[in-house]
Amino acid sequence: MQIIKYLTKNSITILLFSIFSLFLTACDGLDNTSDSASKKRIARPLPAVEVAEVMNESMNHKMTVTGTLDPFRTVRFFNQAQGILESLPFYEGDKVNKGDLLARMDDTIFRAQYNKADATLKQSIIDYGRLEKLSKSNLTSKELLIRAKTKVALDKAEYNLQKKRLSYTQIKAPWAGIVSERLAEPGDVLPLHTQFMSLIDTSSLIVKVPLSELHLNQIKLHDAISYQVDALGKKIWQGNIYRIYPNINAKTRKGLVEVKLSPVPKGARPGQLARISLVTANKTVLVVPLSAIRYDQLGAYVFSIDAENKIARKNIITGRKYPQKMEILSGLNVGDKVVSKGLFGLRDGKKVNIINSPMQE
Repeated sequence: MQIIKYLTKNSITILLFSIFSLFLTACDGLDNTSDSASKKRIARPLPAVEVAEVMNESMNHKMTVTGTLDPFRTVRFFNQAQGILESLPFYEGDKVNKGDLLARMDDTIFRAQYNKADATLKQSIIDYGRLEKLSKSNLTSKELLIRAKTKVALDKAEYNLQKKRLSYTQIKAPWAGIVSERLAEPGDVLPLHTQFMSLIDTSSLIVKVPLSELHLNQIKLHDAISYQVDALGKKIWQGNIYRIYPNINAKTRKGLVEVKLSPVPKGARPGQLARISLVTANKTVLVVPLSAIRYDQLGAYVFSIDAENKIARKNIITGRKYPQKMEILSGLNVGDKVVSKGLFGLRDGKKVNIINSPMQE
């Protein structure tokens, strides 16, 4: 029994010693693993980035904007003589020539008033002539002669007034065009100033397109443009800027530019969609590649590179967007170098490895 107890105690001691040895070995292994990981972290290469140089470049802006074809001129006809519409011979789509009679109002009353004024004027002229002869022989007073002369002037004014009113009963085309609206029918009683017809001039068409205030100062009258009309296929025509409107919409910050299509493409009609392509004048601006710009809640920013290849965040204010480039209004200077590729995980003060020449960007 004593031998068994002795062996049991020795066995337990050996077991405990073995466990302790394994524990130390494991700890040594962990230490060695930790040292190895630390060495690996220390040996990790610097982030590789591509860098671009901030520089001034002569840039223009190419854009395509859409608009609707409109007639060059539109006139809406309103009656200036109240009464019955007797004649309205033209319908929508009809072509009219300059001077064609578009509408005729009942002129019975107006003609009677005109005839009365005409007869009164003729009589006044006769009376004045008779008194003028008498005055040369001192057979009438100067007062009567003056009154007769005044009456002639008044009757002449009334005659001209009634003649003008009578002319309002006939409405003629001011220029050649196409009837776009017919809003009344013969026999209708038209109150004063009722629109009864519209006429459009399609000898040329115009397109009004909105343009950003940033681009308006870079275009001028008669600049060349190209355009397409969707309904007429992919054919491209050339044109010019006809008018630049002076006002800017305060909500959209856009102004209107008017393009005149002359000659008008065959098949083009008011209301069709047109696409206007134009190029702004060249302007020297400070630019960086679009790929260098990032955004967050503070706005736009870039990562600049100092002489020691360390990263620094710089907030910027951007301007116009160009193909692959962005205008910089503030925050950078000519010659600054910014990261254009490899931005993931960068932060202030971090050192990087530049793998390209900035002048290649």
